[in-house]
Amino acid sequence: MPAIINHKICDQASACGGIEACPVGAFTYNEKTKRIEIDNEKCISCGACEKACPIGAIGVATTQEELEELTQAIEEDPRKPEDLFVDRYGGDIINEDVMIEFSQIDDIITKEDCLIEIIDEDNIMCLLKSITYNDILANTCYKKYYRCLIGQNDNIYKYNIVELPSLLLCHNGNLTKVIDGYYEESEKDDLFKQINS
Repeated sequence: MPAIINHKICDQASACGGIEACPVGAFTYNEKTKRIEIDNEKCISCGACEKACPIGAIGVATTQEELEELTQAIEEDPRKPEDLFVDRYGGDIINEDVMIEFSQIDDIITKEDCLIEIIDEDNIMCLLKSITYNDILANTCYKKYYRCLIGQNDNIYKYNIVELPSLLLCHNGNLTKVIDGYYEESEKDDLFKQINS
């Protein structure tokens, strides 16, 4: 059974984890097409490539039924490669304009109705579990979004944060709610409801 790549979210980088992990050389980078390719005649369905992909773009089927499920999931996936380069809740930092220091949080809470995302740079799962923050702002009552990258000495527990990333909801000069953890694209409506409640 073959390995399959979700090219909608694959960034087509030549330094692909699947290429490095494959024990039989089934994965290659095509310099001409600038795409990652799989020779499924070589593939032994060991799953090493699947584990090596940090964004979940590679799947390995061991049965025809699994192959059909993977193919259908890719066909129905609304994402595209450009989504890799969009600011996301729980994702990579792109827009420096939204960045604040940990020491600024208390002041912002008292002055603005906003969402403050607290993240740990070493705990990023960008596309695998993340939602664009423009989507969050478009579907919630908040119109301002800040992001804070924590340092080793920052006391996140003062805000009752249990798990990162975390969203602080600030309203009328108070911290009104804390939402912890990642939310996948399929869970975004639940996240919006929590924010709007």
